[in-house]
Amino acid sequence: MKVSSFREKLLQNLLQLDQSQQVTLANTKDTVIPKEDCGSGSTPLILTCYDGYTDMVQWMLHNDVDMDQCRDDGVSGLLMAKKDANVDLCNKDGWSPLNTASKRGDTNIVKLLLEKDPNVDLCDKDGNSPLLLASLEGHTDIVKLLLEMNSDVDLCDNEGFTPLITSCSSNNISIVQLLLKHKPDINAQTDDGGNALYFSALNGNIDITRLLLENNADCNICMHSKQSIAETYTNHRRLTLDKERQSWFDFLLEKASSNVRDYISDKTVDYGFDVVVSSSPLHIACFMGRTDVVHCLLKYHVNINMTKEDGTTPLFYACEVGHEDIVRLLLDKEADTQICRLDGKSPLNIATDNGHSSIVKMLTEHIKKEETLSS
Repeated sequence: MKVSSFREKLLQNLLQLDQSQQVTLANTKDTVIPKEDCGSGSTPLILTCYDGYTDMVQWMLHNDVDMDQCRDDGVSGLLMAKKDANVDLCNKDGWSPLNTASKRGDTNIVKLLLEKDPNVDLCDKDGNSPLLLASLEGHTDIVKLLLEMNSDVDLCDNEGFTPLITSCSSNNISIVQLLLKHKPDINAQTDDGGNALYFSALNGNIDITRLLLENNADCNICMHSKQSIAETYTNHRRLTLDKERQSWFDFLLEKASSNVRDYISDKTVDYGFDVVVSSSPLHIACFMGRTDVVHCLLKYHVNINMTKEDGTTPLFYACEVGHEDIVRLLLDKEADTQICRLDGKSPLNIATDNGHSSIVKMLTEHIKKEETLSS
């Protein structure tokens, strides 16, 4: 069936049958697969919609196919073209035909579905809307189609991810550009406090970062505190705090450059989580070594001395991991070298502890210069 020439020949043979025979075949339901197995009760419509064979789907639509016929587990066909069909019929997990087609990237099927006026904001049990799924998978054409149908650009999933946050997290600038034209909440936050700018800064995507800042993203919004995140995940329906910690640790490793990855790899999961909690876009950009992003943020009234719960400023992270260029940028913008963490350590102490001699020299000279000017 994957070969178009085979389907073309099959359709030619089907069209030679009597109309009644074609209708019977289009509506024949599987009776071979045991009911307890996945796929039991499948129909030709369900199978062809799943594989995106629009030529076969069109043939069925012309042969009075039962659009509401479901598999034994509640899955229906993607196309509900009969006048009285329920185009928003969902399976037991809340997946509608439009959700499925949007996630799979079946643009032609999405177009056909949209002609039937579906609920474009119908979400599955995890809160995923068609727009969010298309954004997550990078299906730009489908995102555009859904936005043209006035999909809710700020509808988020059960963890607070909006289409914009998702697209920034996955570095998809073309979708970010499309979404921004529809005036989303640019500062919306996930359950743990992440927002679009935070993810673009973490990723080091200078183009998306600049685009967000040009559209008035607040560069001083921080991740939630450790206590706040712990409370959020205490009674979460699907995730646990341990999974949240591990997820962030893995995400940092995935997105980090080789030298930062080597540094993180020697640390614990709790360390990675501590880096993330209460951090601003500037904090995380300094930790990850995103020099271009740091330079960009410094042009937009960022709080260069913002402290986390433990007193950590962005300068601390640049000194800890050894990002000399970023330390120089921060010092040029008058980052405070005298701020100490709750444990009493200064940026100079941190650079010394981690063996970054060039940064130690830079800080020492800067501090002496400041002392001379103030005397």
